[in-house]
Amino acid sequence: MLIRRKEMAILLALAVGLAGVGQMPAQGLHRGSEGAKGSAVARIGMEMNAVPELLETADPIVSGNLIPVHRSRPSSLYMQAQFCPLYMEESNLEMVAGDVQMDNVQVIEQQGIQVELIELKRGESAAQKLVDMSPGIQEDTEQYSPSADKKKNFIDWLDPWKKTLELSYVVTGGNTLSSSFSFGANLTRSPNEKDTYTMKTFLLRSHSTTISRRAVGTEENFTVEEERTRRLSAENYLLSGQYDHRVSGRLTTNLALVWDRNKFSGVLSRALWTAGAGLVMADSARTKMRTQAGLSFTIRKYSQQPVNTFLGFRYSLSWEQKLFDNASFATAFIFDDNLAHLSDWRYEWNFNVAAPLNKKLSLKTGVRILRNNRPPDLSVPLFTTEGTETGTTVLIPRGKVDTFFTTSLVLNF
Repeated sequence: MLIRRKEMAILLALAVGLAGVGQMPAQGLHRGSEGAKGSAVARIGMEMNAVPELLETADPIVSGNLIPVHRSRPSSLYMQAQFCPLYMEESNLEMVAGDVQMDNVQVIEQQGIQVELIELKRGESAAQKLVDMSPGIQEDTEQYSPSADKKKNFIDWLDPWKKTLELSYVVTGGNTLSSSFSFGANLTRSPNEKDTYTMKTFLLRSHSTTISRRAVGTEENFTVEEERTRRLSAENYLLSGQYDHRVSGRLTTNLALVWDRNKFSGVLSRALWTAGAGLVMADSARTKMRTQAGLSFTIRKYSQQPVNTFLGFRYSLSWEQKLFDNASFATAFIFDDNLAHLSDWRYEWNFNVAAPLNKKLSLKTGVRILRNNRPPDLSVPLFTTEGTETGTTVLIPRGKVDTFFTTSLVLNF
């Protein structure tokens, strides 16, 4: 908070007198009247010649950590910290320190002066408080705003983060019906030159509708009946969070948590924790490249298989390159291996190209390839050679590669 120059003279003059007050118990603040005499309130009265200009102004006396007292809005808040309220009555300055119930505080207004409370921490003297306030002197007075003490909401928490949102939606109609929706978000924050926090999410869902038609009636007179069956044909989710710390020069360390789900590849749930180190191979305005490697711990649930946990090895390479006309491309390669069964490895490769439409909006085309060397088996019903269902099922291997091609609008802010 700020104080007028003409008000600072009287505040500094009070410093010496207030220094010896310390912390004194009190039950409330009252007017200097006959009814207040003999009460348990500890009070100290000091006669002084107040500056006439101060008494003539209607501006409030404010300082850091003030809590305004308003007659029209009584408060039930209880001040747990020790504080020292000051108020003016003619030429007398009276002071009380202690735990005060806010409802008992009375506002004394003389010649337009609004009373404010100066908060002191335990063991802090009033004189030192006033001296600490002195560097903030300015001509204008800044009013205290209670809204500054409000807790931050989710939007306030997002402000320091660099945010990127990707959205894609494709619908086909006519003889075939299908829809595909994908959403991606990337949050990055670097509070200093050494630390970086990254959060990513990706969601993809595709539906397809199968249309079965048949004719009912005779060749000369028939009606066509349609049966439409809509089913989920693709489902993929990804959540990840990573912390990077640059130790020195090009050397970095990292911690990460990744969770994903790819139902149609047989991955019902997979959570992975990893810790490792890496090298910054390039870090310029046009080129950014880094590589990382480390150990991982995985908890995995495949379809028709029990939960499996294992220790693994993880390697990643990322490369971002600026092109002409502010266009850019980026690629990321991630390799995971099971140290208990080395043939149980998988990788993920992403490649995308982005072209800006304006400062915040761009068009992005990307390819995402997932390969699992040992995918879970798929259960299918068994039929006889005549086409009769036997009522049993057999396991067949799934495909090892899944490919996702997306075109998205990207919002950067």
